[in-house]
Amino acid sequence: MTIESLIPIPDIYSARRILCIQPHYDDNDIAAGGILKQLQQKGAELIYLTVTDDLMGVVDNTLSTEAAEQALRRDQFAAGKIIGVKEHYWLGYPDAGKYDFFELRGDLLKYIRLIQPDLVVTADPWLTYEGHHDHIQTGLATTEAVIFAGMTKIASSDPEIDSAYRGHAIQGVVFYYTREANTIADVTQTWDDKISAVRSYQAQFEPDGMEELVMALEMKSRQVAMDNGFEHGEPLKILHPMALHCGF
Repeated sequence: MTIESLIPIPDIYSARRILCIQPHYDDNDIAAGGILKQLQQKGAELIYLTVTDDLMGVVDNTLSTEAAEQALRRDQFAAGKIIGVKEHYWLGYPDAGKYDFFELRGDLLKYIRLIQPDLVVTADPWLTYEGHHDHIQTGLATTEAVIFAGMTKIASSDPEIDSAYRGHAIQGVVFYYTREANTIADVTQTWDDKISAVRSYQAQFEPDGMEELVMALEMKSRQVAMDNGFEHGEPLKILHPMALHCGF
């Protein structure tokens, strides 16, 4: 039996500023592009923060590092235009490489205190059988940054931002790539936008690989929507920040 939080699931549609923290350039759109487009249409500002440089995922091995970076940014801006992303930030940690958890948490605290989002979206670090350390690190560091955002004794990577920060309310955290969903978002109306955004990531997928991804997304979205009376769904775990510690 799954014991849910005592705290009601937050209303994500009331959020006005949403910080979407992703391990790689394409994760937000692959996992949650449909619901993020919906939230943007309802008036929310979307800010994307990408943790790694994603260079290991670039399929053209003839590209220089600079050219690969340019290709990734090109694709992300194209996808962001479709989804309606207002602003992008990049941390540049080494894709599939070695980096410090606490340094990452400090950078995420910096941006949470700077941007002051109503809602934070990220990868579920507790996804069953998740084998990619970037996803686990990003999700866990984001979770701790949300918990500690108002505790300025826990420093971010920018002392000036810490000293200026006066606190704000984070309404909820949304985890994608999850098998513990408490919400299946109906994204039927924004599905085509999501797929168009995903198709923008040309630097990371060969044509056949892209078609396989789109097919897998289509099948998964129909599977999770099947019992809910709509065509396309995205599984999400939505929690109040108080539910992120001690199981409340």
